Amino acid sequence: MAAHPFEPDQPGRFKFSPRELGWDLPAEAVVEFLPCLGSFVGSDILPGIVATGLHASRDLVALLDLGTNGEVVDGNAEKILCTSTAAGPAFEGARISQGMRAATGAISEVKVEDGFISCRVLGGGEARGLCGSGLVDAVAAGLELEWIHPNGRMANRREMPLAGKVFLQPRDVRELQLAKGAIAAGLKILAKHFDANGNDLKKVHLAGAFGNYISRASAQKIGLLRLSPDRVVPAGNTALLGAKLALFEDSEKWDAIAKRVRHVALNDEESFPDIYAEEMKFPAAG
Repeated sequence: MAAHPFEPDQPGRFKFSPRELGWDLPAEAVVEFLPCLGSFVGSDILPGIVATGLHASRDLVALLDLGTNGEVVDGNAEKILCTSTAAGPAFEGARISQGMRAATGAISEVKVEDGFISCRVLGGGEARGLCGSGLVDAVAAGLELEWIHPNGRMANRREMPLAGKVFLQPRDVRELQLAKGAIAAGLKILAKHFDANGNDLKKVHLAGAFGNYISRASAQKIGLLRLSPDRVVPAGNTALLGAKLALFEDSEKWDAIAKRVRHVALNDEESFPDIYAEEMKFPAAG
């Protein structure tokens, strides 16, 4: 998995004894890893597909795992496609000038109230930085107030005050553009393989902690998800839920689902550079 095409040499599951892994477990135990679905699409995505019921849906739905490596799945009971996008760490608060994880002192929510910026700081007290959900909100607020242009430039070409000594910098906006552009491009390209577009998705499941806390309205404002917020569902830890289900369900069923999934490599898509560049833009306020 460390060399191109970054996929396992053998398909399907991997099984090990505790001794092979150096784990302190009873010798008769079996350690089993679910299969990866493609290069940079890890084995946590198959449990996500099962946990959300995507594989059995009559409608076209999507699963998003937002992180440094953003994984996207589109599908239904007839067809499932997956891909991965190099979104970068902005959604996790990294490479942001005053970015931090979602801990005490992090700005996690930004709103516009009566023409002014209002921030929620985790744990109360003084703001120390900006986490991923706060970053998405801050840029959405800047777009609403027209302090940020659709091309990503700040109206004053400088910085946007948030709370205390925390500011949103132009380079932070650019990092978010790169991240959201990659995810949005992945969604659009997979939808094209269904002869559909983003608006044809009946539901989008947002997996992971970030998916639970991101504002769906803000995600729409910045163009990360171009469908109505009521069709976006925080799905929680789908990998953990799916892994629990895998312990009690027939392995043949899971293997059959995995075989139905086709991996789409974005670097092989001729349209990807143009779609990515287009999706980096923010929607015009209005």
